[in-house]
Amino acid sequence: MIERIPEKNKKPGICYAWTDDGIELPVIDITQPDFAFSMSEAEASALIDAMQRSSKMPVAVLQSIATKSILVRGFVESAGTFTTGMMTYLNKLGPDNLGEGYASPIDRQWAASLTPVTFRWRMRDVIRLLADGLIPALEARLGAPLHLVNIAGGPAIDSLNALIVVRKERPELLASRSICIHVLDIDPEGPHFGQRALAALQADGAPLHSLDITLEWVAYDWNKPDVLQQQLARFAPGSAVMGSTEGGLFEYAADETIVANLQILRDCTPADFKMVGPVVRDAASSDPRLNSMDQVEGRPAIRFIGLKAFGQLASAAGWSIERTLDSPMHQVVCLTKA
Repeated sequence: MIERIPEKNKKPGICYAWTDDGIELPVIDITQPDFAFSMSEAEASALIDAMQRSSKMPVAVLQSIATKSILVRGFVESAGTFTTGMMTYLNKLGPDNLGEGYASPIDRQWAASLTPVTFRWRMRDVIRLLADGLIPALEARLGAPLHLVNIAGGPAIDSLNALIVVRKERPELLASRSICIHVLDIDPEGPHFGQRALAALQADGAPLHSLDITLEWVAYDWNKPDVLQQQLARFAPGSAVMGSTEGGLFEYAADETIVANLQILRDCTPADFKMVGPVVRDAASSDPRLNSMDQVEGRPAIRFIGLKAFGQLASAAGWSIERTLDSPMHQVVCLTKA
């Protein structure tokens, strides 16, 4: 039996949901002050300086620290592979929203460092571009079903927050329509939490109360994109459709895999479908102090692909970059069909 760790210091206005392993976590809502994110250039520069110093830390020392920190342990365990959806989610909470039942002082220190901050920054920008893309699509299809396709989305907190933002800014656009978030992910743990987070957000008085929203997990290996094609074929004609991959396909997949997924998304979605996701900067476009990050021993297998190379892949798949939002580590892109 799982020993549950409840959140003992719940904050007013924040929803909470349980993970598969029995931890009660706050549900991120970037419209709430506790999750609002902003950072000055000076603050970002100081974090980059601190990262440079810590990048010289021997792996053995990092592994020792990981025994005292759930967040650092998640980073160590993702060496050479990817950070799981739930571990990424924990990193997005910020130091002040980590619960005392599972987080240590080291966790709070880590949560204020560059890597988790870039996760929060990336998430905010993906949500903004998603919301901005959704509004005209919904205006053009009043009452039609809405499908949000989230590749490697984990808890799909970007999709959920895009709906929260749209409801605050244009509430009439979400009323009287069915909405489904399709999370295509290899790992069910994140989508399970996303389903519980959605239920919390739909409770009385919560941001998505009374809306007809479901969240479904689709087991997905992006190297086998036929599953994506089958999923898109299920959508009723005339539906509004929008896609995202926050910290997934564009950051980890091989060139041919990115192109294959983008080709299917281009061919099997409405003309106004847009795809949003972050691209990790390369040496040519990043702060010179970050250029050695792709050589850090024991890091996740993130690709420092850069916007130019990514743009060429997108173009090969029939897409163009409509808009970007920039941060020190990422350029979040909104793709539109060429």
